[in-house]
Amino acid sequence: MSPDVPAGETAPPAESLAVTGGRPLTGRITTPGDKSVSHRALLVGALAEGTSVIRGLSDGGDVAHTLDAVVALGAGVSRRPDGALEVVGGRQRLGPPSAPIDCGNSGTGLRLLAGVVAGLVGRTVLGGDESLSARPMDRIAEPLRLMGAGVAGRGARCLPPLAVAGGHLRGIEWSPPVASAQVKSCVLLAGLDASGETVVREAVPTRTHTEEILELAGADITVEPAGEGRVIRLRATGLSPIDLDVPGDPSQAAFWLVAAALVSESDVTVEHVYARPERTGFLAVLRRMGAALTVVPAAGDTVDLRVRHEGPLRGTVVNAAEIPSLDEVPVLAVAAAAAAGRTTFREVGELRVKETDRLDAVAELVRALGAGAHVVDDDLHVDGVGPAGRLAHTRSDSRGDHRMAMAAAVAALAAGPGDSVVGGFGSVGTSYPGFAADLARLVGSAEPIDPRPGAETPGPGRRSSGVVPDRAGRPLLIAIDGPAGSGKSTVSRMLAERLGLERLDTGAMYRAVAWAALDRGVDPLDGPAVADLARDAVIEIIGVRTRIDGTDVTEAIRTPEVSRAVSTVAAIPAVRHELVQRQREWLVRLGGGVVEGRDIGTVVFPAADLKVYLTATAGERARRREDEPAASVARRDRIDSTRAASPLAKADDAHILDTTDRSVEDVVEEVLGWL
Repeated sequence: MSPDVPAGETAPPAESLAVTGGRPLTGRITTPGDKSVSHRALLVGALAEGTSVIRGLSDGGDVAHTLDAVVALGAGVSRRPDGALEVVGGRQRLGPPSAPIDCGNSGTGLRLLAGVVAGLVGRTVLGGDESLSARPMDRIAEPLRLMGAGVAGRGARCLPPLAVAGGHLRGIEWSPPVASAQVKSCVLLAGLDASGETVVREAVPTRTHTEEILELAGADITVEPAGEGRVIRLRATGLSPIDLDVPGDPSQAAFWLVAAALVSESDVTVEHVYARPERTGFLAVLRRMGAALTVVPAAGDTVDLRVRHEGPLRGTVVNAAEIPSLDEVPVLAVAAAAAAGRTTFREVGELRVKETDRLDAVAELVRALGAGAHVVDDDLHVDGVGPAGRLAHTRSDSRGDHRMAMAAAVAALAAGPGDSVVGGFGSVGTSYPGFAADLARLVGSAEPIDPRPGAETPGPGRRSSGVVPDRAGRPLLIAIDGPAGSGKSTVSRMLAERLGLERLDTGAMYRAVAWAALDRGVDPLDGPAVADLARDAVIEIIGVRTRIDGTDVTEAIRTPEVSRAVSTVAAIPAVRHELVQRQREWLVRLGGGVVEGRDIGTVVFPAADLKVYLTATAGERARRREDEPAASVARRDRIDSTRAASPLAKADDAHILDTTDRSVEDVVEEVLGWL
C-alpha cells in the first residue's frame, strides 16, 4: 500500500491566506492528533511483531511522510472502515529500501527514522525538501556513530541527505548537550537493536512519548528521576503490537488559546488535548500573562482547555525549560506583542535550527505587528503594544514554516478590524491542514439563519455568521455567473441581503487591478507587469465598497476606461491565478456566501451548492450598461468567452435564467425557489 494523507480527504491549504480580524472566536474544537505521538506510533508499530492499531493519527504532511517511510521499509499498512490504521510490523519484514526515503519537511521524522534504520543491516538514505536539507543532524550522528552505525551527511553539521549504514549496534550512555526529545528518541530506537544497555541522561525533562509507547509495546525500559532531569535505561527488546488512541496536539491547541485570550468576546474550548507536563508548560505562561484559562480532566492523559477573553495580557519571563521543544514560542510571541510591558524568552537559541531561523522570523513578525523585538545572544525580548495600542495588519511571509504561518494568522485575528495576508500558508499542511477551516468555524459561530424566502434576516443589532446551512447542515455557497449586463451584481446583492449572506463581487477585484494598472501607468497588455501588480496589491471588497492598497475605488472602477481594460487584464493567466486564490481564501474565511463573476461555477467553485447562469439579450444588456457602448459590451463578451484562462462559460449543472424583461425581485424569487 502507498497511503495518502493519514486522515483522509483534507485538501491542501492555499499558498496564502487572507484573515479578517476583530471577530470573536467562540465554540469547541478538536485539534489534529498529536504529531509527535503519531510519528512514534507508526515507527513502533513497524518494529512490533504483529498488527498494531492506531486511531486519530495526525493528518499532516509530516506524518504522511513517516507513514510512507514505514511502508518503504517493509511494514504493511491498511485503513479500517472505522478510520483506524493497521500497521503490520516485525523486524524480519523490515530492511533498507533501494531508493532514498523522503521525509518531506519533517525533522522529527528524519531523526527518529535514523534511529530505526541504524538497527537494520544495510544502507538507508534519508532526505527531504530544501528546508529539511538545511537542518543540522550532527546531534544524532554523534551518538549513532558511537553505537556503531555509519552516518554520513554534508559538511561539519551533517546536513541531509543522511546515509545511515546500520546493524551490529552497541549500547552507550549519552547525555544530550541540548534538551531534545528527538535526539533522545533516536538513541532509544537504535538501542532496541543494541547489545548491552542504552542509557540517556536528560538534564531537562523532554516529552516522554517514545518512552510511553515503548513501554506500551513491552520494551524493557525504565525511567528514573535524577535531580531536575531523568535517566532512561533500555535493553534490547522484541516489541508487541500496540493499540493506541492518539490524543489532540497541545502545540496546535496553543494557537486557538492565544487567539481567544487576545480577541474580545472570545470563548474557546479545545477538547481532548494531550496533557503531560512536558507538553503543557505554555499553559503556565499564559496564566502568568493573565489569560482566563480553565483545565478540565478528560479521558486518560487528556484534558479540555478553555480560554475566555477577560482583558489585556501582561508581559512575563519565559524560560526555555518550561517549553523544551520551543514549539509554542511563535504564538506566545504574538501574545507578548499584544501584552503590556516586556516579555523575555530566555535561552531560545535552538529556534535558529527549526524549519527556518525561527528566532529571526519571530522577531521580524513581532516588529511587523508594531511591537518591539530584539535578540540578545539566545534571548528574545518583546515589548508589547499594551491595551492602549493595537497590533498592525500585515502581509507576512512565513518562510515555509508552518508554526510561523499559524502564528501570523492568530496575530491577524488579534489586530482588530481589517485584513492581513499570510504568505507561505501552504506550509501548515505539514502539521494542521484543516487550520483555515477550523478558523472559519470559530469566527463564524453565531445564531443560524433561516434560509427560506421571506424569513427574517439579521438587522443591525444582530450578529450573523454569514453562513446559511443547507438541510445537511453544511454551509451554502451560491455561484452567480453570466456576461456583462446580465444582472449578476444586482441579483447577487439582493440575494445576499435576503439570505443574510456575505457577497463577493469578483469582477470588482479584476476592475480594481485594471484601475491600478491605468493609474500607475502600467500597460494592461503587459502581462508580467500587471501580474506583479495583482500579486502585491491589497484588495478589499467590503459590502458594496472596493479598495485597493487603501484607496476606495468603488466609483472609479466603473468608468469606461476601466471597462475597456478589464477584460484584457482578466485574460492574463497569472492575474487570474492570483485572484482565484484570493477568492477561495474568502470562502475559507466565511464558509459560504454569494459569489458573482464569469468563472465562479466552472473554475473558482465548481462544487458550489447552487449555480446560476444569468443571461439577457445583447440589446438589453447594452441598455443596462448605459455607461458603456454596445460595441464595448460585445467586445468584452468576445474576449471573456475566448480567453485561454478560465473563459466565460456555463457550468453543465447551472440553472440558466434569462433576465430580459424580468424584474430583479422576480429573478431573485426564482433563485430562492431553486434553493
